[in-house]
Amino acid sequence: MSKRLSTDARHFLWIYSILLLAYPKEFRREYGSQMVLLLLDCQRDARTMSARRRLWLRTLFDLVRTAPREHLNNLREENNLMRKLQTDLVAIGGCVLLILSALLLLNYGRSHQVPSILLFGHMLDALVFTGVVGNLIVFLLVKLTSLKSLSVAFWTFLIVTLVPALTITLIAGADPKFSAPKVVVGYVVSFLFWHGLHRLWSNKLKPSETT
Repeated sequence: MSKRLSTDARHFLWIYSILLLAYPKEFRREYGSQMVLLLLDCQRDARTMSARRRLWLRTLFDLVRTAPREHLNNLREENNLMRKLQTDLVAIGGCVLLILSALLLLNYGRSHQVPSILLFGHMLDALVFTGVVGNLIVFLLVKLTSLKSLSVAFWTFLIVTLVPALTITLIAGADPKFSAPKVVVGYVVSFLFWHGLHRLWSNKLKPSETT
């Protein structure tokens, strides 16, 4: 394309390409070619020397005005991404810590036959199962879709609670040692725990999302 341009146009293009370096790389990648083509059209329309001076002044003014703003927008986007990443890591770490704590407590109670821990064995079982499966599903759905996180958490944990509780009750119901009420109560408590935790987390994030 540069072979078909006049000498003035090539000089204009060379200088403007250098000026474009003042913009962020992402901005240049998305809008750089369009800006160059637009400026070349304006340069062709500028027939007189005074018109070209006005074009240069307008170009420089626009550069001084918009380049810092684009850098600030770029910094804000990077900061938002970092904050979201930190928030996700804190949420994942908290869930993993709670699940591991429940699992370790349950294993300790069973291996040492601690009555006070075994009393809540069904609840800890449900807490671990629904915590692992439910939180994984919630995380994937929230990241891959535009669904609201609190609604996703409610329906996910409701399904993850009802399906295994009903399945275990139907399969093991004939066993005299099996206690259906304890299993149901354990899963209900687990549902209330995880959904309540997601509700608290969602309320905690609301002020930062609105700013």
